[in-house]
Amino acid sequence: MLVQAAALTALEALAGCTTRAARAVGHDDQGRIAPGCFGDLTVLAADPVDCDADDLLDDPVLLTVVDGEVTHRDPSR
Repeated sequence: MLVQAAALTALEALAGCTTRAARAVGHDDQGRIAPGCFGDLTVLAADPVDCDADDLLDDPVLLTVVDGEVTHRDPSR
């Protein structure tokens, strides 16, 4: 059983997969979108911080950028 007090917030979970993960392995130039950083990102249809966590699995990916190049674009948008 998950104890609510021990759960991460959505923003903490997002940081744990991005900025904090990059920093943990010594890559301060990764994990965020900023000048001088590598340009990898994924754009989802919903805001992962504001939507219900159970809905994220079905949330469509609108755009993916790797090394500054678009590698996926949702054709329906």
